Amino acid sequence: MRQPKYRRALPEDRRGDLVEATLKCLAEHGHAGVSVRRIAAQAGVSAGLVNHHFDGIEALVAAAYEKLSKDLLADVMARVERESEPRRRLSAYFAAIFSDAVLDPGLLKIWVVFWSLLPHAEPLKVIQKRMWSDYRGSIERELAACPTSDPGFDAATVALGLAALMDGLWLQGCLDPGSYRPTDAIGLCERFTDDALTRRP
Repeated sequence: MRQPKYRRALPEDRRGDLVEATLKCLAEHGHAGVSVRRIAAQAGVSAGLVNHHFDGIEALVAAAYEKLSKDLLADVMARVERESEPRRRLSAYFAAIFSDAVLDPGLLKIWVVFWSLLPHAEPLKVIQKRMWSDYRGSIERELAACPTSDPGFDAATVALGLAALMDGLWLQGCLDPGSYRPTDAIGLCERFTDDALTRRP
């Protein structure tokens, strides 16, 4: 008996399949992966189902962008939540950012596609602003919970600097794996944080 070419699935499951297929296509093919036919084939569905579940390829790419951003931050915070002491939580944050799973050149390939589309795609801009706020906010909350020698300590500004430091090191690590040791990057973040927390007014 022949098996049906396409399996039945609940709408939310089908949308999830298409989002996962989009991320796989972008990782494998870069910009060429932004293709309804290629994504549909990867998900094992007809091309018409993409437009049935999403308002075009832009909406699907935006959903993939949001999922990847949320999943990465959730994975980082899951590692942070294993610690209870505030300063150790920040150390866990740094270790997560510079783990093999995050320092993945394949991830950079996906991000490059998203970044190139941002100037021309309003849904991506909205998601980018929200996810940047969530990312920076997560760092700020961890910093604000740490004891500090400076009564004027500005967790928001330090979080901005720390995010910039981590992002720059992450980008270099993905562009040229082996250009630095993850432990060195973690050490830089630790020193930046300690300097900010122990600075005297």
